[in-house]
Amino acid sequence: MSVLVADVGGTNARLAMVRDGIPTAIKRYNNDSHSSFYEVLQAYRDSIDHTPVEACCVAVAGPVNADHAQLTNRDWDFDVDSLRNALGGPKHVRLTNDLVALGYALPHLQPEQLAEIRPVPGPAANDQALVAGAGTGFNACLLKGRTVVEAELGHVSLPVSVADVLRAELGAAADRFQTNEDLFSGRGLARLHQAISGTQMSGPQILEQFARSPGGCEAQRTVLLSARLLGILTREMVLQYLPLAGIHFAGGAARGILGSSAVSEFLAAFEQDGVLADQVARVPIRLIADDAAALIGAAHFVTSGKKG
Repeated sequence: MSVLVADVGGTNARLAMVRDGIPTAIKRYNNDSHSSFYEVLQAYRDSIDHTPVEACCVAVAGPVNADHAQLTNRDWDFDVDSLRNALGGPKHVRLTNDLVALGYALPHLQPEQLAEIRPVPGPAANDQALVAGAGTGFNACLLKGRTVVEAELGHVSLPVSVADVLRAELGAAADRFQTNEDLFSGRGLARLHQAISGTQMSGPQILEQFARSPGGCEAQRTVLLSARLLGILTREMVLQYLPLAGIHFAGGAARGILGSSAVSEFLAAFEQDGVLADQVARVPIRLIADDAAALIGAAHFVTSGKKG
């Protein structure tokens, strides 16, 4: 079956054709350069000489309602009928949330597509795993075996444990951060830096400055504080979901923080003494290093006939 898949975030869209479960002809498009996803889709179809499509799945960084979806951080909408028409009428056209796609990808990822942040020896104590995406936005989904449970965790209010530390560090400026996505995303990193320094920088610029600065710069304070707060949030997620098969982070902001020296700050906050410390200690933490992982999940989602 000829399958076209897409992973559409707030900043970039990735598209691919799938052969034997493996994404091929992967292309990335900057969303700012296009007026809609359908314009991106046309550009991709042109690049592959309009290869016939028998099935399609688009994973969207936003809520999906039956046959319609909309990006949370961009005024783009999607519907199954429009996608089918744009693709020449394939029978199987599906929409799903991007974190759901990552959830379906997780059982199919190879060891080289994962980076161990906190290994735990021995078999997992249950079959529950969590995928948390920190990119342009923030969200998570739970896996119970191979069943994926979707959520909108980015729009949940900050836990008290996070909010208290934030207020101790920022004072009244902490009021700018009301939800998880306000803080734990690329845009959240930029907001945190502005609250700390009074200057505007993008998330990637902050992470780049952190990586090349010897210490003492405001970018360092921003990234280290973000890593500490993410560790506290991750501990909260353990108590919420008991993902003893592991927490798996994805997204540019997560890779930028957990793939840097700031990971030690994250682990120190995660491993602090507290409620159910023995359960927390049993949770491995990994980083999904493959930026195209959601495309793998989208392919399995549409070809397996999963609902969600």
